[in-house]
Amino acid sequence: MNHSKHKVLLWSVGLLWAVTFGCREQIVPESPDFVEYGWELMAELDYRGAIPHFEDGKGPEFYYADAWNGLGWAYAKLGIADTSADHFIIAVGKDDTTVVRTEILAGLAFSKLALGEFEDAVTNGMAALDRTPSWIFRHDTNIYFDHLTLLIATGYYGWGKFDSSLVWVKELDSTFDTDLTTLQGRYDLAAKLEEIRQSI
Repeated sequence: MNHSKHKVLLWSVGLLWAVTFGCREQIVPESPDFVEYGWELMAELDYRGAIPHFEDGKGPEFYYADAWNGLGWAYAKLGIADTSADHFIIAVGKDDTTVVRTEILAGLAFSKLALGEFEDAVTNGMAALDRTPSWIFRHDTNIYFDHLTLLIATGYYGWGKFDSSLVWVKELDSTFDTDLTTLQGRYDLAAKLEEIRQSI
């Protein structure tokens, strides 16, 4: 190889090295990047693994609502309803976009139902459906508006408002009816709630 070709080769290698390693700015992940990866881990059922990424995604002023939303859902999936509800309550104050806000309200409703706080479960479930009647959870399409309808019916039952519970059950099965003035009728309504829960 002659001297000029050798110089061109060295110059080319040096330029490639500089472009690849020397001139590239360091990429600093932002809140949406952390949160997106958290949701990816949630999709892989790694709920505990997702939590640190949602924590990192809150942002310097703890403003990023979808990070709080993710924490709420992660703790809900782990069966830690009180911590889940706490995160959703914070999230409610940080976001008013239709998509994320509906997810937050739905998650809060599920957490409140798990805690036996039936009035709050109904209130938040109805607020979620009012915002997005045909809601489908964007991170798990197996969770959707029928689940919120069932949640509201179940919440009303737990609250002791059996007539309201029946109204919401009829949204899912218009053929069902029972006499709620009798213990048997209330038992039949509870059995119907369980039947629907297993079918959706």
